[in-house]
Amino acid sequence: MTLSLLLGALTACGRGGSMEADSGTLEGAAPAPAPAAFGKAKRAAAAELAQSAKAGTDTASEVRRYVAVRHTLQIFTAADGVEAAWRDATDACTAAGCEVLNAALERNDERRPATAMLEARVPPQQLEAFLARISRLGRTGLNARTAEDKTDTVLDTEARLKNQTAFRDHLRVLMATPGAKLKDLIEVERELVQVQSELDSLASQRKVLANETERVHVSISFRAQPSVIETGMWRPVTDALRGAGHVIASSIGVLITAVVGLLPWGIALVLAGWGVRAAWRRRRRAR
Repeated sequence: MTLSLLLGALTACGRGGSMEADSGTLEGAAPAPAPAAFGKAKRAAAAELAQSAKAGTDTASEVRRYVAVRHTLQIFTAADGVEAAWRDATDACTAAGCEVLNAALERNDERRPATAMLEARVPPQQLEAFLARISRLGRTGLNARTAEDKTDTVLDTEARLKNQTAFRDHLRVLMATPGAKLKDLIEVERELVQVQSELDSLASQRKVLANETERVHVSISFRAQPSVIETGMWRPVTDALRGAGHVIASSIGVLITAVVGLLPWGIALVLAGWGVRAAWRRRRRAR
């Protein structure tokens, strides 16, 4: 029994017939070259993929749409309330059953207040309550919502998964067929490895799409409320005053670096001048 079984199996799948009936029919068939059999098999799989994708699109368009929703929020608090608001938001996220993607708190600059951010995926049924709780932590600045329809991508991925899964199952049946030639088994096994690799990749893509469409991506940044002097006309002056000490310290540092760098050369020049002067005196005495 040769790789012509592969073509028979895939054709049987398209007709809805049983594997046993087609296997019996192909017992007496002339063996087909492995490349030709795989070429026909791939064309049959492509036709099945197109038919499945079309049927899936027609059905899903009437049932549901797959939409990736994103919320972006900016919360302003008192200068010393950023960390507390961030921790409250993290607790609220845990209570809502969120999947935390990123949570960061920065307070490494003594001249400026702390900043924080929280990025998470929120269950749709918990979204309104979660956002209401977050809005009570301070003044809401930026509040944006975007939505991206990914229905076509999801349906295409699901159709390819279904088609490749059926293809893999038929290949496994061929691998278990008694009396197959070793050369044909090697070809089937090589194709089976490639199909399984593609199935793993498609499953990962579908998981990513599920995370994007079944939960709402929420990104929240926490900042200190800008003061009047920071937002007014005197901000450049206050910034200059704050930076004056750093400018002076930087200048002194440059001066010290220059002095230290020139010191060895100064010492060398003094020693060279002293040597030249001593030699000139000895020569003058000799005369």
